[in-house]
Order: sequence, then C-alpha cells, then structure tokens
Amino acid sequence: MNNKDFLICILLSMALLFAVKFIWKWATGGFNNIAVMEWMNRGFSFGIGFSVSIIVVILVFKLVAGD
Repeated sequence: MNNKDFLICILLSMALLFAVKFIWKWATGGFNNIAVMEWMNRGFSFGIGFSVSIIVVILVFKLVAGD
C-alpha cells in the first residue's frame, strides 16, 4: 500500500463516519425540523448513492487498468 492508497482509505473512512453519524441521528429522531428532514430524505440519500456509485466506477477503472 503506497501513500496515495493510504490517503484514499483515510478519506473514505472519514466520509463513512460522517454518513453513519448523520444517519444515526436521523434514525433516533435527532432531526425534528421539517427542512432538515426534507434535506435528509432527498439530498443526503442522493449524495450517498452518487458517491458510492462514483467510488465503484473508479475502482472498476483501476481494476481494468491494472493500477
């Protein structure tokens, strides 16, 4: 594992921690504001799905390229 891979692992771990903290707060009722609930239902879920799809595409390209 070189430095670039280590940095990618740290960034992905931080993003996962951020996502889990917000989802946990949403699931336990920490967000009571209607605007925050709307943001969570539409924007945040779309952001997580889009981020995961971009990560999968990058990993597939790395596998195909043999990097």
